[in-house]
Amino acid sequence: MSLRLSILRRFAADPLLQAPQAMTEDQREHPVVALIRKRRDERSLPGRREDGRRIALVIEGGGMRGAVSAGMTAAIEQLGFTDTFDEVHGASAGSFNAAFLIAGQASYLSGLYEHGFGNPRFVSLRQVLRGRSLFNMDYVVNEVWRTQRPLHTDRILESAIELHCTATDVESALIVDLTDLRDDREIRTAMLASARLPWLAGPPVPFRGRMLFDGTLAEGVPVHVPRKTATDMLVLQTRPHGIAHAGLSSGVANLTDRYLVKHNPALVELRRTRSARYDALIGELSRQAVDPTSVPAVCIIRPPAGSPMISQMENRASAMASAAGHGFRAAWMALEGQDPEVLSVPRAFR
Repeated sequence: MSLRLSILRRFAADPLLQAPQAMTEDQREHPVVALIRKRRDERSLPGRREDGRRIALVIEGGGMRGAVSAGMTAAIEQLGFTDTFDEVHGASAGSFNAAFLIAGQASYLSGLYEHGFGNPRFVSLRQVLRGRSLFNMDYVVNEVWRTQRPLHTDRILESAIELHCTATDVESALIVDLTDLRDDREIRTAMLASARLPWLAGPPVPFRGRMLFDGTLAEGVPVHVPRKTATDMLVLQTRPHGIAHAGLSSGVANLTDRYLVKHNPALVELRRTRSARYDALIGELSRQAVDPTSVPAVCIIRPPAGSPMISQMENRASAMASAAGHGFRAAWMALEGQDPEVLSVPRAFR
């Protein structure tokens, strides 16, 4: 009987093939992409440029929605564009994607999102019942990404590409740029600070005399610094076209505000105005992307309208795999002019 019943079971559908959304935004003619392609073709290396330009890659996160920009960085890596950037900026989960890209492990990380960044102990309601935070990012960064699925921070330290992790300063309620990272400990601490969701992921992270929370509290997309340091910006967004920023649910928002007010009442105002500030920033960047006189020049890559939208607390493996696949395809189309077939296969890493 068990054998006959097993024959009737259906295989799971391929999340990378279900309801395919056509990728049509070929941006090879955009000045920023044209420069990136030129650098790749000329094998230009960071720290040895002769074109007088400085290109920043800016990566949006958004909790588990960072799977989208992880897919984008995997495409950038596979197409050989990593060395075309002079600096890489990431906020929240975007800082993880930035670090793994510079380390040459973007494809590696894109496969870890759907498994709790490599270990399901990352999130647990049992932790909440014991008075701990819901998300245990410290365990992932300092244990999983050190011994189980290691991030090679030595490659980041050796790279001429600057890593910038953005965070929010608790005392001033201002955006903070964490860069010039000197060792493994500083890289991992900067990543933790950039992704420290208030209350949900634990207390503020101490770093260089500051107490820090998640970077997206102060700035949803980390453009504050590269607007001053770069001549060109390639911005990776995780929300599809037409999707506005959605705030926290009322229950989570109230708990978060109670937590934030104990640290600094100004942080509560940041939380309450985050959606409006994010939408205004995206509108501004969108206008700059079509303005040939914009300084710095801006190009945006994001999934097209109709692509799957996942929340920052998503935990369904199929949903995250699908979202990462859409991010991968969107970046590939934008940079290479082709909509690739994406397949999940076993892959060995050294």
